Formats: sequence, structure tokens, C-alpha cells
Amino acid sequence: MITLLNAAPDTGNQGVSALCLSAVAGLAARDAGPVAVADHGRGRRQADWGFASVDLVGLTHSRRYWRGESLATVRALARIGGGFSPTARMIAGSRVILDVSGGDSFTDLYGPHRFRSMVLSKRLALDNGLPLILLPQTLGPFRGAEARAEAVGILAAARAVWVRDAASLAFLQEALGSRFDPERHRLGLDMAVALPQAAPQALSPRLQVWLSAARGFPLAGLNVSGLLMSDPVKAQGLFGLADRHDAQIEAAARAVLEAHSRMRLLLVSHVHRSPGDMESDLAAATALKARLDGDYPDRIEVLPGAMNAMELKGVLARLDWFAGARMHATIGAFSAGTPTLGLGYSDKAAGVFAQCGIGAHVADLRVLDAAGIGAAVAASVARRVAMRAELDALLPGILARAEAQMDAIVAQIGR
Repeated sequence: MITLLNAAPDTGNQGVSALCLSAVAGLAARDAGPVAVADHGRGRRQADWGFASVDLVGLTHSRRYWRGESLATVRALARIGGGFSPTARMIAGSRVILDVSGGDSFTDLYGPHRFRSMVLSKRLALDNGLPLILLPQTLGPFRGAEARAEAVGILAAARAVWVRDAASLAFLQEALGSRFDPERHRLGLDMAVALPQAAPQALSPRLQVWLSAARGFPLAGLNVSGLLMSDPVKAQGLFGLADRHDAQIEAAARAVLEAHSRMRLLLVSHVHRSPGDMESDLAAATALKARLDGDYPDRIEVLPGAMNAMELKGVLARLDWFAGARMHATIGAFSAGTPTLGLGYSDKAAGVFAQCGIGAHVADLRVLDAAGIGAAVAASVARRVAMRAELDALLPGILARAEAQMDAIVAQIGR
């Protein structure tokens, strides 16, 4: 059994789901063996995702130690074969543990609880003598000396570590020193570039027209991040943004709509949570639409929040242009051939885009105020035809690299 950790498909974050689905699809296409995926459910269950059947096992970093899904309980029981915990039995019986850390969570930036979760889940493999392979992800930053030391110990002990940006590779080289091995420590691509597409379901008649090939007007997409929008003052301070994000994203939307008299704008959510959740993209998108409808009547729609990552990529593929701060939304767009502008609030977007040869197509929210973002968006929309041609030339090479990367990962699993 191959067990995949920290890529739970039930978080509502379609970026994490995209990593999960991409990894499982790649393994299934190579007949790598049965796969189990840790999620936030209870016990062991089976799921048929069309391209693969997987086992789902619950794993949560909680104090409900009496439950077989508790990370602490799983750690203790896996050492004796698993006991009453289906998850611990799955871990104990695995031949390899794959871990993607949600793409960017192997860091102490998000607080001690999440960092401990990342560390302890990786220790599930190492403490049980199982090979650990870290799938392509961002490493760090590690601000505390103890956190850095603990992370470096895990990186040194892993069978293989894949990163998705040059800065993470530089950190790995510096942190490991003489222990750095170019065969084990590799620079790759974010796995979501290879995410399969699916036809979007449950579209309203209006959106079916908007997303049809015969629509007769240009259609742009914009992701509105609840992480940055729900408390724009807090987000500005936390991420060092050059302006409040509500002002930045409104300027972006207005620039899109002013670019062409017939332009339509589809607001795309990539984190689907309940309306009261502070990270809900859908709530943020609905609020932006309400602010702009009076100035641009009948030209803005919000995509329903019930679509999975593959359906979202199917939607993104039908757009004439796209921008967003949720990085995996932008990866879904450009990997489908859609001209895309990343709105970066950290270094990760620039690093991932650069690995795909499109590093110039990122506007840094930490540098550009609302007016600057508006100007960057206007310029990007104006260049959309040229960028589509650029992507047409680049994508075969990008997808070939993603396939070669998965071939190499499966080879590392099979040793």
C-alpha cells in the first residue's frame, strides 16, 4: 500500500484537492499499486474517483485520543501493528509514505499547531522505518531555530525530497550541506499542472451560455481570495501587502471590465467553505459582485461553489483570461492553456510560475497598491492573445516534465 498524507481531498480547499487528485492519477496511470489517502473522515472507507479506486483513512491532529484517527494515537499504535485504529494499521502496512504538506505547509509560518501536524505526520513514516518521500512542495520559511532543526532532520532522513521552486531547492542545499544528494533532492513542478480536467456540472443556463465556445463576447475569470478579503486590514499586516486587498481586487475587477465594452467577468472560488468561514472564497466573491453590479449590470457572475478541482479546471480552460491569488487556481488556468496572471502574496507563486517558464506573469500584491494592480491587470488582459500563443508553445514541455517527474517518483517508490 502507498499512503498519501497531507493532501486531504475534503478540506474545501481545491488547491489541496488538486494535489491529491494529481498524485493519485499519476500513480494509477503507472500501476504503482494500491493507494490510501488520509482525510478528515472516520475509519477506513473506499472511494471510486473514476481514474482510480482508493482507500480513505481518517487522520486528524486532535486531542480526541480515544479515536483511531487521532494523529497521536496513530503514532503510538502504528509501532505495534496498528491495534484498534484502521489508520494505524494502514500506516504500519504501507510500503512507502508520500507527503505533500498541503503544498506549502511545511513551515512554522502558520503557527505551532500546524507545524506540529506536519512534523508528526512525517514522523509516522520515519518512526516506523518506512520510506518517506516528500512530493513537490515549498519548504519553509522556518523562523524558529528549533523548528528549522526539526525540519532539517526530517529532510535529511527522507528517502527523497521534491521541491517546486528554486528558493526551496537553495534552502535544501544550504540546510543539508554535505548530506545534499541531487538524486534524492530534486527540483520539480507543482503536481497540479497535470491535474485532469472534467466537464463542469450543475451550471445555470446563463453560465452554460457564458462558458460555451459560441458565446460571442470575451470572458475573463478572477479568483477572489477569502483569506485576503475577509479581514483585509489583518491580511495586509500578516502578508505585508502594499494595500488593502479589497481595494486591490476591486481595482483588478474594474480593470478587466474596462478592457472591453462586452467583457464579462466570472468570479471563481477555489476554497469552498461555509458562508461564515473567514477563508470562504465564495463569500468574498459574492461581496465583490454586490459592490460592482451597479456599475457593470449583467456583466458579472459568481461560479457556484460546489465544483471539485477537476471541474474547476474544466471551467478555467474555457476562459479568455484569468487572474487570482489562490495559486492552484492560477495553475489550473495556465496548465489548461488559459492566459493567466498570478496575484502573489508570498514568494511561492513567483517560484512556481518561474519553474514553468512564465515567471513574468505574476503581479506582487506586496509591491503594487490598488492602482498598480489595476494597471498590471489591464496590461495582462491586453496581452492575452500573445500569452495564449506563449502557453501553446510552453505547455507540451511543461506537461512532459510533469510526466517525467512522476516516472521518477514511482521509480523511487519501487526501490
